[in-house]
Formats: sequence, structure tokens, C-alpha cells
Amino acid sequence: MITTSTLLSPFLSLLPSKDVQVSIDAVRENSDESLPLLNVTKSMTADPQSHTMGDKLIPYVAPKIHSCIQTNTFSSIFVIGEHLRSHPALITSNEKADKPFNWQRPTASIIKRPEGDVLQLNVLPGPAYVEHYAALLSTYFASKAFTGSSMPSVYYQLPSSDAAINLFAASNLRHLGPVDFAIIGYVDSLHNSTGPGEWDTATQTLDGEEPPLFAWKKRVLPDKSVVAFVGCTACYWGDIGGQLIRSLSELNGVREAIYVGKLGTLNERYLPNSVLATGSSSIFMDGGVVEWDSILKRAVQGSSIVKDGVHLTVPTTIYETKEWAREMKTKGDWVDPEIGNMARISKEKGVGFGFLHVVTDNLSREGLEGLVNERKSTIVAARKELLCEVEIVLERYFEEKMNIV
Repeated sequence: MITTSTLLSPFLSLLPSKDVQVSIDAVRENSDESLPLLNVTKSMTADPQSHTMGDKLIPYVAPKIHSCIQTNTFSSIFVIGEHLRSHPALITSNEKADKPFNWQRPTASIIKRPEGDVLQLNVLPGPAYVEHYAALLSTYFASKAFTGSSMPSVYYQLPSSDAAINLFAASNLRHLGPVDFAIIGYVDSLHNSTGPGEWDTATQTLDGEEPPLFAWKKRVLPDKSVVAFVGCTACYWGDIGGQLIRSLSELNGVREAIYVGKLGTLNERYLPNSVLATGSSSIFMDGGVVEWDSILKRAVQGSSIVKDGVHLTVPTTIYETKEWAREMKTKGDWVDPEIGNMARISKEKGVGFGFLHVVTDNLSREGLEGLVNERKSTIVAARKELLCEVEIVLERYFEEKMNIV
């Protein structure tokens, strides 16, 4: 069992100050609707000199900043949890629309005020994602990448931890139908497992319309159990991932879920894009621990590429400072925002859970491949090989479910 007595101090020292509170009375342009932002919190800022990414921090941050923010001046920016994709919300010009999933980014709403325009950044509703984007913005404005004359203050208001539930319930996910096993995450890269054919949305999208939130491919195993590979156009960062597990359970009856994605490592032995990560325990920033029986335990046996370790659930990469990494590398191996949240909800709902992730960066060693050059040809090729290993593990898992092994 993992103990928490020695884990709190390095995490808590990184939490943003809770005593910075503001109240505003802002009115939307052409509307008498007040902006519901009371008791919001000021975000924290990361410094490249003290962050594990070093001089790669700002190149990581800058592409994630809404294009409207990069080209206009605002007196303040407020980050809230709200999924808005239609007028008057503004879609950023730097969305990665060249891939089927995980391409939508937060939108912007402009609020006119006499003392200066205010920007509301609309983020898919989840506490960690709101906190993450507020920290990204503060870090951007404190860097040389920001060339404006006046630096806006950045504040955020955390939504409830289950705020995404209603969004998912109203989405096309309810049309997925009954499913036994769900594979989520990098599903569009699992070509052999998903097979040919188009991704289904159970809806009709007209020309010029955005696709619905989810798309999937189904596969029926010889024992008639149904596997669904489910992709999402938005990013279900942090606790939103846990709410996706809850939705798949409540809407579709999912019995087991596997999350395929990417994460960082604190273990100096592992080079980026050379191993896959798995595990059965995660530590949260408040010292809480979740442990579970990984449904991939047998399927990963014998693989020299898959490494087992303790996971750390961190709400934003901005908190991953060098001091934090030194403190935590003896206590955990893997770092990402979703896995602990998914495991916690899986246990609550009685859903079997496992993860298998590409290790993309090493937080304990500078100068290695990281998150800013992911489209480099050698990195793409290395990850393709790792994802082939993921598919091998998945096939073993399916065979196990059918009692063939």
C-alpha cells in the first residue's frame, strides 16, 4: 500500500494562492446578462528556469494560446468551464483540424467594458482543464513571447468536478448503444484493431457544420461481446476523463475501459518514445491515493516494452517544476492529468480499468525529446512502433476476455 504522509509538502507548495479573490460586474456586449464570475482565483505562473521543460516551456505554451489573445489587448482574462462552439464565441485559428480527435481548443468571448475589454476563455468544463489553461495564459504573459504593452491579469473559476456529465449526456454518446469494453484515447492510431471503414457518429453532419463530440468504431468479439473504440473531438483533460468513464458506464453500460494515451516520466532510466507505461496506483496532489486491479495485468506480461510504475495525477503541466520533480521522482514514475481521475471513477462505478501510454518526455532529464517537437519524423516513427505494441497487448486482452488464453 502507498502511504501519503511524506507526499503532501511538495505538492501543496505548488498550489495557486487561494487568498487572491476578485469580484466583477461585467456585462456582455449586446446583452444584459451578467458574467457569473464571483470569488475567482488568480492563476499561477511558471518560469522556464525552474520548470522541468526548461527553455522548451514557452514553445510548449505559446501554440495553445487563443489567436484572439495573441493579437489583441485585454484588461483581464477569465477562464471558465463552458463548452461554447457557436457565435458569438470565437474559435481560435490555431486548432489542429488535421486530425479526427482531440483538436478542439477553448473558445473566446469578448466582453466590452469602459475601462478595457475583458476576454472570457471558454474551456471544456472540468476543474483541472480550467486551472491548466489559466496557468498557461499567466505563463505566456510573463514570457518574452508576449509582446503587448499591457499585461492582463488572469483569473479562473473552477466548475464542479462533475460539470462535464450534462455535456456528455446531451452529446451523441447516448447513441453509441450498449458496449462491454471501451477503448479511449489514441484510438485513431490503432488501425489494425479498429479495422477499415468510417468512424460512426450516429448523426448526420451537414456541410460547414462541426462534427459531433464523439465518434466510434465497434467490433464484436466471437463471444458476442461488444468493443467500442471511442474518440472525442475535444480534449477531456484531467477530471473530465473521469466523467467520461462515468458517462460510458451510465449511458452505455461499459464494464471495462482502457485508456491509451501519452504521459511523462520521472524515472531517469526511460528515454522518451521508447517504452509504454502502465500501472495500478495513482497519487493525487492532495496526497490522496487510488489503487485498482489493472485489467491489463495479464495482457502486458512478457512485453519488454511495457513498464509498470506508480502514477502521479497532476492537474497541469505548469506545476511540474524541477523542485517538484526532485521531490517526487522517488515516489512515482508516471505523470499525467487523467489516469487517477479515471481510475477513481472506475472504482466508484464498478468498471474495470487499465491504461497503456506512450512515454513522451522525461521530467528528470533535460535535453531529451519532449512535447514541443512531436511531429518530428523520427518521433512519429517511434510512436508508431509503440502503438503497434499497444495493439498486440489489446489483442491479448480481447483473447483473455473470450477465455481463449
